[in-house]
Amino acid sequence: MIRLLLLLCAGIFVTLQIAGEDRGQLRFGLQEAAEAERLAQSLPVAATPRAGADQVAPPVPDTADVVTQVAFTPQRPVVTPVAAPEIPAQPAAVAPDAVKYVTGRSVNVRSGPSTADGVVGKLTRGEAVTVVWIEENGWARIRLEGDGLDGYMSMDFLADAP
Repeated sequence: MIRLLLLLCAGIFVTLQIAGEDRGQLRFGLQEAAEAERLAQSLPVAATPRAGADQVAPPVPDTADVVTQVAFTPQRPVVTPVAAPEIPAQPAAVAPDAVKYVTGRSVNVRSGPSTADGVVGKLTRGEAVTVVWIEENGWARIRLEGDGLDGYMSMDFLADAP
């Protein structure tokens, strides 16, 4: 068993030595800077003139051989504040966070205040819900705290006592 463990460790070590080697891969944004640096290093360096009578003026570099090194500095995006969307006024307000209990055996919780809206969940008899507000058509906006269920239910299936 110890031999297998040592063999596994040696295999991992060799793999990391071979595959973990940096072979000069660069991210896309750094490739241009590395290419410019490589070109700058490959340009011949002009010899400094010696003090003496036969001094020759250094050659003027051709403009095609001049390399301009550009540094990339990322800019932070400008964020402009946007006005928050207006929340519709609560129709037929109820006492804040009024707790009601489900009276039906299995009652649908819907995404909107109508039977035409989709079902987002079901509640059974005796479950407590928080009534956020009551719509004019008799539907209540409810919230089930433990499950995070949020939707609409008909007030016909809600009562003050379980």
